[in-house]
Amino acid sequence: MKYKLNLGCGYNRLEGWLNLDASPESAADRLMPAHDLAFPDGSAAVARAAQLIEHLGFFKAKFFLSECWRVLETNGRLELETPDIEKTFRIFLAGGHAVKEAALGWVYGSETPGMNHLYCFPAALLEELLAEAGFSAIKTEEFLFQPARPALRLEAVKKECEQAALNAALRRRLLDEGTAVFSDEETSAGLDQAIRRLTACGGKPGAALEAALCSAPAALAYFSITQENEHHQSAEAAACARLCGWRLQGRLAAAYAGALAGGLDEEKAFAAALAAGRQILAAALAGAAQAPGPEPAAGAPGAFTPGAARAWAFRRKYGETGDLRGAG
Repeated sequence: MKYKLNLGCGYNRLEGWLNLDASPESAADRLMPAHDLAFPDGSAAVARAAQLIEHLGFFKAKFFLSECWRVLETNGRLELETPDIEKTFRIFLAGGHAVKEAALGWVYGSETPGMNHLYCFPAALLEELLAEAGFSAIKTEEFLFQPARPALRLEAVKKECEQAALNAALRRRLLDEGTAVFSDEETSAGLDQAIRRLTACGGKPGAALEAALCSAPAALAYFSITQENEHHQSAEAAACARLCGWRLQGRLAAAYAGALAGGLDEEKAFAAALAAGRQILAAALAGAAQAPGPEPAAGAPGAFTPGAARAWAFRRKYGETGDLRGAG
């Protein structure tokens, strides 16, 4: 019998469902984060998440959707409820003091630990993310959750899709390996960028290896998944394993810092670091025993993108002195 999952149940325990929540204060049957589901592939018929996704944040929400796709059977149903953020803004702008107060509470959530809203999704964005994860939206409706607190209810079904399957498998592997962490937004954004590149590379090993410049662990996870039934590891997969051992992202950060110290602006420093990174990729593909270029920088971000590099360099520069004056 397939599961019926009530995700992020809080105190709303449903009979006939498996009630799940990350909080020990909840009425859950089992404690489990919604973005990291301990269920086999295709083991659920329906997943329900009422007033949950806005508590996760943008990047964790993408893992939540990929996990829902993974655990649902083909044509399994996903039911979502979340604040209607666009209509809430309109209510806020048109309302008096009491209405504004209620609307703001709906935008931000409460100050009770775990009850704040990290990211509210407009309907169009949520439908876009559902499609990216492999769902087909079948119904979207509006309703009033409480006075001055409008909400959306969406229903979607899981569709089998090779790209969605790879997305779900890749995100699951990164969770299992501890690569997917959400404590730094720029790193999360970089990892998400790498995942999107890898799922869109069309099975081309060279394009997948290029994605290692953004995240070598993500690229290695890709090769592990796509070549798990191969008798021999491809040259690109072997190169990617070397890149992880060489701590590629740390070396790119070191090259970026050196370029900045040499007087280049952020854009040119990033380009210089990527050029150094491609030399390292070539060395790994050639089977070199050691990486060329600088040693890995301490505390480097887990992904290498312009935003992650810039944020790391900022923290590195001002964190050493603790003086952030004028750093804006």
